[in-house]
Amino acid sequence: SWVGQFVLALRKRCDKPVVGGINGVAVGAGLGLAMATDVRLVASSARLMAGYTRIGGSPDAGLTITLPQVMGYERAMRFMMENRTVVGAEALDWGMAGEAVDDANFHARLAEYCAQLCEWSPITLRLLKRGIVKSYESIDMEQQLRYEVSNIGRAFRSEDGQEARRAFLEKRKPVFQGR
Repeated sequence: SWVGQFVLALRKRCDKPVVGGINGVAVGAGLGLAMATDVRLVASSARLMAGYTRIGGSPDAGLTITLPQVMGYERAMRFMMENRTVVGAEALDWGMAGEAVDDANFHARLAEYCAQLCEWSPITLRLLKRGIVKSYESIDMEQQLRYEVSNIGRAFRSEDGQEARRAFLEKRKPVFQGR
């Protein structure tokens, strides 16, 4: 399905961290899209539900992968089989979001969070995401560790890596160029 391809692209093919802001209802494929993001902020009034048991369907949009990753196997099974609805800060308890925000402050906090991420080197964030995504596919610890060492070399050789170390030593904020 096109939704499945989009989910795959968000998680595996997009090198940039994808931040999900959930401030409404995320059900079915909408929940799948939300769970495919790398990090999620949820508004206190947001509602998350799989909904498949209610309509006699089967999970799609990557939920059979992403939900067990964020909440564990049994919780994902119970969440979907029981047609459970999670509201606002409850999403933190279920592992579905990393931060809950009052509705009135939601848009400002989401923008602030994204701006904070933009202060880091895009090279560092790209390599970080690649490493974590690859770790979910890797069953060979040595291969994964070699991949990490390779990425450390790439990061340190980049202009951004050199700028980060200079700024650290000079006790100033780095200015990254994405090179």
